[in-house]
Amino acid sequence: MTAAGATFLLLLVCGRAAFTAARSLNAPQDEEADGTGTGVDGRRRLLEKIRPFAIVDGQRRSLAEALQYGHPDQLQCGMEVGGRLLLLDLEKNHDLLPKPPSVFYYLPNGTGVSVNTDPVTHCYYHGSVRGFPRSRVALSTCFGLRGIVAINATLSFELQPQDTGHHHQHLDQGEVGGGGSGGSGGGGADEEEGVHLLFSTHPQKDNAGGCGVSHTAAPRLHSPSHTHRRKRDILSETKYIELVLVVDHQEFLNYQKNNKTIIYRMLDVANQVDWFYRPLNVRVALTGLEIWSDRDKIRVEKSPTDTLNNFLEWRNRELLPRLRHDNAQLIMGGAFDGTTVGMASQSSMCSRDRSGGVNVDHLVSVLGVASTVAHELGHNLGMSHDTAERSCSCQTEPRLGGCIMEPSTGFMPGQQFSSCSAADLSVSLLHGGGMCLFNVPQPDRLLGGPRCGNLYVETGEECDCGLLEECDDPCCNASTCQLVPGAQCSSDGICCQDCKLRTAGSVCREPLGECDLPEFCTGSSPHCPPNVFLQNGESCEDGASYCYGGVCASMNAQCQMLWGPNSTSAPAVCFSSVNKQGNKYGNCGQLINGSYIPCAHSDVHCGRIQCQGGRERPLLGTNAEILTTTVSFNRSDLVCRGTFFHLGDDVSDPATVAQGTACGHRKACLNQKCQDVSVFGVDECRRKCNGHGVCNSNQRCHCDAGWAPPDCRSSGLGGSVDSGPTRAEEESDPVRVALLVIFLFILPVVLLFLVLRFPRFRRSLFCLGPNSPFNKARQHNRTPAMERVDGSNGEQVRPLRYQLNTQPGIPLTPPSKEVHDRPAPPTKPLPPDPALKSYTQVTSPEQSVHSDV
Repeated sequence: MTAAGATFLLLLVCGRAAFTAARSLNAPQDEEADGTGTGVDGRRRLLEKIRPFAIVDGQRRSLAEALQYGHPDQLQCGMEVGGRLLLLDLEKNHDLLPKPPSVFYYLPNGTGVSVNTDPVTHCYYHGSVRGFPRSRVALSTCFGLRGIVAINATLSFELQPQDTGHHHQHLDQGEVGGGGSGGSGGGGADEEEGVHLLFSTHPQKDNAGGCGVSHTAAPRLHSPSHTHRRKRDILSETKYIELVLVVDHQEFLNYQKNNKTIIYRMLDVANQVDWFYRPLNVRVALTGLEIWSDRDKIRVEKSPTDTLNNFLEWRNRELLPRLRHDNAQLIMGGAFDGTTVGMASQSSMCSRDRSGGVNVDHLVSVLGVASTVAHELGHNLGMSHDTAERSCSCQTEPRLGGCIMEPSTGFMPGQQFSSCSAADLSVSLLHGGGMCLFNVPQPDRLLGGPRCGNLYVETGEECDCGLLEECDDPCCNASTCQLVPGAQCSSDGICCQDCKLRTAGSVCREPLGECDLPEFCTGSSPHCPPNVFLQNGESCEDGASYCYGGVCASMNAQCQMLWGPNSTSAPAVCFSSVNKQGNKYGNCGQLINGSYIPCAHSDVHCGRIQCQGGRERPLLGTNAEILTTTVSFNRSDLVCRGTFFHLGDDVSDPATVAQGTACGHRKACLNQKCQDVSVFGVDECRRKCNGHGVCNSNQRCHCDAGWAPPDCRSSGLGGSVDSGPTRAEEESDPVRVALLVIFLFILPVVLLFLVLRFPRFRRSLFCLGPNSPFNKARQHNRTPAMERVDGSNGEQVRPLRYQLNTQPGIPLTPPSKEVHDRPAPPTKPLPPDPALKSYTQVTSPEQSVHSDV
């Protein structure tokens, strides 16, 4: 290794000793004025001051000069680190933002204002370091270079401009403490222009602080064989999280009430969160940003649980009706009690009432809050913590920050997901989680307009497989975004096979259970239609349970998730005995003061889950408290079990009866209340389907086979306007079409030609010939005798017509003896069909004439 290379590595490795805080630590920002207190900002050690530059047409240019006319789609930058030149190849992250992005803020009088025009310039990039195959870069160029440069799994650093006065007021003072001079000190403006600060992204040592989650393994609801039977190709299909960030009032105050500054910071956060999830084939698109500029819209409590519940209730009531999205995260400028900086609901992605989280913006560094948001999103997606018991594989050692789902990490948390996180995500998706993530965002909503290479097919493009160096699609020309000659589609779509569109009606996304619906190729698009599932409140398990969020909400399934495959729901007497107590083991919720609410008699099945059987300890944690209750039932004692989990402050309790679970006849649990299923509106929706279909998650009819959407009133192919036809149109089946053409057109023409060209064929076809089946049958049924014909000169007889035709020499004079009405009996039995031969034998003039064959 060269001296320059050694210096480069030494700078980055030594920088890891600069950080001691944990993910869950939150220190007040106002303690960071001198960089020597216990606050977070002073803990970062400056590695080096550098001057990045841009490369334009092979020439070195300053960033200001290169970006004076805007931010190009592709950008090359260079920087000298430790005496070594690093070249960054950057590409705009066009998947990040919709067009126009929805920004909502409030006037001082409380009036909400929605900004429909582009409030910011797109200046957010992903890329790599040239010469380092495993490198990854996520930067913004809005005000200099700001973001992450990862050389490999164990070597990365953070970059930001020295002049950060437009951001937080403590940025310049706290960031440099312990490693260099202040942001604006030492030298004139010209000397400091373009200077950037380089920091390490790894902690000094492990810290015992954290959220305390102790998952041992991700729960499996079904056996491996059952999972394999239902498995769809979920890993190869890109998932999209349409995210909304909500900024509370304290965060607004922390950034001097400057909406534009907050917008740029949140876009930085979203860009890095997208960067974290990209290796999992999950994209994060910021579809909305709301700033509580006048006041908080909820009670922001010191308790993370209360704040989370308040925020999710507000999201369901206020945010979802006016802005469609998959998940919402609250960014707070204040702090929770203790060391918690975030909390989210486990396995709640896409649900209307629980898909979201709360996060404290506890660092000046964007990386800190971005990793916290990624961590809480991971819990929403079903990811558990990476604990020692799980033996997860992480490319970064825990002492260097570990992976994103570490329960306790260094001040700068991990920047990648472990093998456990990838497995958790796969299991969650296979069991119905994340139903909304398979919907591809509309390309016309992308910020920046159409552009070849952004992985979206836009106006004027036939395909888009990315940049030339990353495209591996044999059907698409990456340079022109046009299909290659002979191709019908691009192979990045599930409904494209060997560059040809799959037949309409081909299943492209199989259902994951009885509450999910299949999707079918349309025959005109290479992409599978957006994912839909049965409407909440549709029955499942033969009417014993109800669907909720695409999953059959069953107490038995929840017990199996907690206690293993042999566990079942306890009898009703257990729920009544435990959940009326109003303690942490049995309740129907909590009050603001932390006290537990006893369940009313009608709601006991919507409190804490009570189970029987299964494993000795729950699957979800090693430190769970187990409550065993013995109750008398039918003159015998029953043992039922409940549990209270210590899963950490950033994960809500999974032992509460799940939403949508049946709690009585035509009743289901909603918000820990047993309510009539009519609240779901299933019956009202089904009336639109005329008895020939069910309602999907878009409240539209999914018709049975043989009935046509949208109302299942007329005959058709089944399916819905959302999921595509259940089978191909008749004319789209080549074999069927060919057979119809042959029998309806070609065969009649051939027969007509034969009839007109060949008279014998005509006689045979229309049963007119002597050997026709008609005449043969007639001959068989008639008695082969002479007919009596009255004449003027006495009695005259004549042979049968078929005898005359075959024996023209038979005499026509009457015989000398009287002809009997019937011939003499034959000397041997008649053959089966005497009409098969026309040979006639006349024995003598005195004998009767008959056929003897």
